[in-house]
Amino acid sequence: MTNEVKTPEEIENAYDRHGHYKENGVIKYTAHAVRLEEMTGLTGIAGRYKFLDGKTPAEAEYDYRKAFLKYSIASSYLQSDDPVKARSAQKFEAEIPSALVAVNKEIDKLSKLNPELKKLDYDRKDFIESYRALIGVTSQYNVDDINDYLRVLRTGVKNTQAQQSMESLKKRYGLRFGWQPAVSTLKRIETGMAVLEKARAARSER
Repeated sequence: MTNEVKTPEEIENAYDRHGHYKENGVIKYTAHAVRLEEMTGLTGIAGRYKFLDGKTPAEAEYDYRKAFLKYSIASSYLQSDDPVKARSAQKFEAEIPSALVAVNKEIDKLSKLNPELKKLDYDRKDFIESYRALIGVTSQYNVDDINDYLRVLRTGVKNTQAQQSMESLKKRYGLRFGWQPAVSTLKRIETGMAVLEKARAARSER
């Protein structure tokens, strides 16, 4: 893995993406679902959530990564066969329980602002799942997409129906995804693209 973090210092600073997270002071941020909406004219694909203290999604994601990513990495390294990773993770181990409480509190606050987030299906006792759920929100994925991603993370079983549907839409419409939508989202995309295609055809016949 290129640029893999291993030392405690590298884990602590992993949120900054090796110094490339900001460019001229501007946060580099891409919300793939939002981008697809903007490229196609579709709606109802992205989450488009509200964030605390009037923050933009990019600002919220930056702050959450800075505060919590190190604990997610450490959680995944604690049982590592790599002794360097395991020792580094132990430096953060004692702080993980309180960080987990903080992550869940942030999700609870966001759920008050965005009631649809109450349908998030994640293990509140698992730091990695909780953190990924939070970042799924800042990435503006809809709840179905976040839940499907977490299911794959939890079980290791990919949704082949969703993968096949996405590949079909890529070939038919030249869509650019950047994430794996849930089947329900893909059906909305397929229906929406068919409507747009029909409207374009009708205009060309005039």
